Amino acid sequence: MAGKLPIRLERFGRPEIKNVIMSMKELDQVNRDLEIRDLYNLEDAFHLSKDYRGAYRARLNANLAAIDRLDGKTDWPLGSDGSHPLTELLLDDYLVVDISKPYAENTFFEIEWAMLQGRLYETCGGRSLNDNVMATLYTLLINAGNGPRISDGVERATVPASDVFPYLVPPNPVPPGGLQLGDLAKLVMPQTEAPHNPPPPKEGRP
Repeated sequence: MAGKLPIRLERFGRPEIKNVIMSMKELDQVNRDLEIRDLYNLEDAFHLSKDYRGAYRARLNANLAAIDRLDGKTDWPLGSDGSHPLTELLLDDYLVVDISKPYAENTFFEIEWAMLQGRLYETCGGRSLNDNVMATLYTLLINAGNGPRISDGVERATVPASDVFPYLVPPNPVPPGGLQLGDLAKLVMPQTEAPHNPPPPKEGRP
């Protein structure tokens, strides 16, 4: 929240729903000139208002279809009304966890994916600190698991988080590689020679 008027800047739900999936306006034939992400952030995640629900659906339907086609094929055929199969699921932007199931790493979206596949899920779901959640999300959106895992180019943290509370790890060296700040300055700052003393003036007339 910021300022006198409480405004939610972000919430802890699913990653990049606003920054990535809702960000493209030009594909949305209904709300092309409307920035809906701030409106969406103001919503109660468990009770979306009726006023803008149609706008959110239109944005997700358009953008999810475009993301699906990034690999040159369609893995999520649209419904007869143009609705994307993932729109209603992703509109519920909150983390789903079942504490009755065992914990395991790399199980982000396991509950939701199992539901989509019509099978029983096996883990507690949720999102652990070391989960590569963006690769999981991109793979779901682009090929529905019908192809290779799709990476965003960042596979892991430099130092993985600990499995023991408070899950912290030692900070990375600054700068990395054992260099000292003085060494780094020499690498990035141009080296200048010491100024030369001007020659003494000559005696006599010029």
